Amino acid sequence: MKQLLLRFFTLIVLAIATGCAHQITMAPNLNDVALPANSKALKQNVGYFISPTDLALQAITPGGGGDKVSYFPYKDFEPGLYKALSEIFPKVTKLKAIDDAATIKQDQLNLLIKPVLTTTSSSPSMMTWPPTQFSVGLVCTITNPDGTPVTTIRVLGIGKAEFDEFRKDFSLAAKRASDDALKQLMTELLSNPTLNK
Repeated sequence: MKQLLLRFFTLIVLAIATGCAHQITMAPNLNDVALPANSKALKQNVGYFISPTDLALQAITPGGGGDKVSYFPYKDFEPGLYKALSEIFPKVTKLKAIDDAATIKQDQLNLLIKPVLTTTSSSPSMMTWPPTQFSVGLVCTITNPDGTPVTTIRVLGIGKAEFDEFRKDFSLAAKRASDDALKQLMTELLSNPTLNK
C-alpha cells in the first residue's frame, strides 16, 4: 500500500513540475473576416494546399503558471484562411495536392498558395494558465500552376488578453492573433503589385 501511495505521489509531483497542456483554439472570428472598405477584389482564381500532416499537427506552447496550451494550428486557422481568400478572389479551391493538375485545370486556377504557420504563446502570470500573449506567423508562398514563383506574403498576427477579458474565453489571445494575421494577409494580398496586374 505504501509503495502504491509513493508511486501516486511521485506522479502528482511530476505532473506539477512539468505542467499540463490545456486545450485551446486559435480559430479566428469569421464574422470579422471581410473585404476592407473601398477595396476591389482581385481577378485570379486560386487554389491552396494544406497537407494532411499539417492539418493533424498539434502544437504545445507555454501558457501561464508553468502550464502549457495545446491546439491544432492549421485545423483551427484553415476556415479563416478560406474565408479571407474567398473575400479577395472569385474562386477558391482547396487542393488535395499542390500539383493536382486535374483540379487546377477544371477550376481554371491562376495561382496556387501554400501557407506555413508558426505560433508562440506566453504569460507572465503565475496564477492562471491561459496565455496572455499569442502570435501567429503566416507565410504564404504563391506560385503559378506550373510552380513558377509569383510572390511570398509574410505577416505576423499578435493577440493579447488579460484576466478580466479571457476568464470567459481562455482562447482569446490566440483568436485575436489569428484575426490580426488574417487582416494583415488580406491587406498584403490586395496591395501586392504582382497580384494586381
